[in-house]
Amino acid sequence: MNRSLRFLTLFMTSALVVAACGSGNGSTAPSTGASVAPPASTEASAPAASSGASGSIVVTSLWGGSEQESFQKVLDAFNASGGCKATYESIRTDYATVLQTRITGGNPPDVSILPGIGFLRRFARDGSIKKIADLGIDPAALEANYAPGILDIGKVDDALYAIMVKFNSKSTLWYRPDKLSEAGVTPPKTWDEFKTALAAIAAKGTKPLGLGTGPDTWTLTDWFESIYLRQAGGDKYDQLFAGKLPWTDPSVQTAVDTMKEVLNDDNVAGGITAANGRAWVDGIAQVFGDKPVADMYYEGGFVGGIATGQVNKALVPGTTIDWTDFPSIGGPDTNPVTIGGDVIAALTDKPCVKEFITFMTTADSGNTWAKTGAIISPIKAVSTDSYPTDLVKREAAQVTGASVVKFDGSDLLPAGSPDLGAELQKAIAGSTVDWAGFESQVKTAWSNEQ
Repeated sequence: MNRSLRFLTLFMTSALVVAACGSGNGSTAPSTGASVAPPASTEASAPAASSGASGSIVVTSLWGGSEQESFQKVLDAFNASGGCKATYESIRTDYATVLQTRITGGNPPDVSILPGIGFLRRFARDGSIKKIADLGIDPAALEANYAPGILDIGKVDDALYAIMVKFNSKSTLWYRPDKLSEAGVTPPKTWDEFKTALAAIAAKGTKPLGLGTGPDTWTLTDWFESIYLRQAGGDKYDQLFAGKLPWTDPSVQTAVDTMKEVLNDDNVAGGITAANGRAWVDGIAQVFGDKPVADMYYEGGFVGGIATGQVNKALVPGTTIDWTDFPSIGGPDTNPVTIGGDVIAALTDKPCVKEFITFMTTADSGNTWAKTGAIISPIKAVSTDSYPTDLVKREAAQVTGASVVKFDGSDLLPAGSPDLGAELQKAIAGSTVDWAGFESQVKTAWSNEQ
């Protein structure tokens, strides 16, 4: 089943109306006088009473560093709420492969947080994860906690297997305000302005962009998706990542060529070869570390929490760290935004798994996580006041104000697809990508998923 994204704009607008404040344009100062009406009813989002279950469970995801620290606060809140205790295991590389190996070996974690919808579909169809209803949780009872459509993201063949627990905008271009000011550069709004800004910074002797793509090739897929959406438009974006438009379509190479206009040795600190071997957090440090060597870095809203909570705790929002909207490129959609999110799924049916999944749907868990500044919560009853910085509140407002909202494309591809990021690594290094071969492999992966 090719999962439709037709609900995304609806649920994002509804869910964030209680989470967003200020301007819908991240490149302008947010309003300080916005007021947000409370949800019509918070009863459905109140923490569920403990069933009296006790025991221990293992929760796994691919988060480390400050992302892990933020999520640990949620686990601490759960552990304090009753007799069930959850411990965290981080799988930093080859997450899906390691998870499959543990499942096959009869030693699965109890709960997995999945970053890719393609993997969700695979694990659901091969019986590796449990239906939410089979845990004793009524999916219909969860609907009041979320905006219309959000639960559909975790459905496979019309059954609810997973629930979105957090998301971030992936349309945030991060920069050092102090450094841009010194270079006489303003945050760019269009692609041409972006290229002009990069050239102006480079002319003063500084390579403008931080970048790390190895082994974190997904960072390049985010570059491609942001460019493709703004260039080809939302309709083609949906078709490409649903297997209805071939990767040999000229729009794909056009987006890659556009990406290469900025991701090259002239602009990237240390050069492309080094970037293809640099971890993505180290790319953040190139811009926001205590000894910056670049002025701008593109990635999602989660960069703010990692930069200020892990890379350099001396950063001052608005002075040494800020973001603007990813530059417009002139496509058919006026104000598009890409988002990325993670869903939670059960691999065992222990009583404490039901307790944990239920807890993760409550305002208690959502507010706890939102207060870290690391995520935007999809739970309607999460208070605007929970977001600790202007950076995060503007991120929520950016998504709310978007004309088109699309889910991370590479996360929608079927399990078994080739590594899009690895192909993009080749492209920015100067090699020609075999899109016909790539299309053939993706086509096979789609066929295997049916």
